[in-house]
Amino acid sequence: MNHPSRDFVEEIKVIGEMGFDYVDFTVEGPKALPEDIEKRVGEVKDTLSSYSLDVVGHTAWFLQLAHPYDSIRRAYLEEALKALEVLAKVGAHKVTYHPFLMISSAYRRQPYRTKLLELMASSFKVLSRRASDLGAVVMVENLDGGKIWSLEEYKFIVEEGEVYFHLDVGHANLNSEKLRVEEFLKTFTPGSKLIHVHVSDNVGGSAAKGWDLHLPLGAGRIDWAKVFRLLRSYGYDETVTLEVFSKDRDYLKLSLEKARRFA
Repeated sequence: MNHPSRDFVEEIKVIGEMGFDYVDFTVEGPKALPEDIEKRVGEVKDTLSSYSLDVVGHTAWFLQLAHPYDSIRRAYLEEALKALEVLAKVGAHKVTYHPFLMISSAYRRQPYRTKLLELMASSFKVLSRRASDLGAVVMVENLDGGKIWSLEEYKFIVEEGEVYFHLDVGHANLNSEKLRVEEFLKTFTPGSKLIHVHVSDNVGGSAAKGWDLHLPLGAGRIDWAKVFRLLRSYGYDETVTLEVFSKDRDYLKLSLEKARRFA
């Protein structure tokens, strides 16, 4: 994945030189806003082509698609659609969004929680139907191991929002006493509902307190041999992104080697 704080074309070149199969192209500030990419679509496509790279789409994690204030939610949805449009222009065939919430805790309890869930699914449905017009599909990514949203609530978003599921393995190790990869695999059938995976390491802990560390594989506590064994056992055969943001890019290359060995 390109780092949103670096020039996105240079990031594509780095990813291509490392021998990746595709770019997980995130549309996110400060340096990869939709408006910035729109001005350089031709350059992006030429760079992708020069390295024979496919592209998967990713969007800012903080878009509040279920905000209870209509005008604010519509503004976030407008930004989400802008990201979708530009990602389709550079060739993305599947695009990730996050079911992010940052509101008063009162809304997290019933009866308000059900309303938020319905608003989230409604926003995802809008994105999904526009994506279909553009020849792409939309995915929802888990934020943690099932505390922020439960597995049943993710299932509701997938079904009512008419979208697919994206499993972030690192996130599945947060806000949980154990890594919950298998629970997600049981809930979302690979190839049918689960069509994309992110991998990065961490040591567990709270998502809200910054423990989503995006470490290289092997630098945290996740058993990657077991993770890839589980993915294989459930028949997963889709894209896997290394969401590793070490300053030293040698660790990204090492993570790629490890992932290919485990796969």
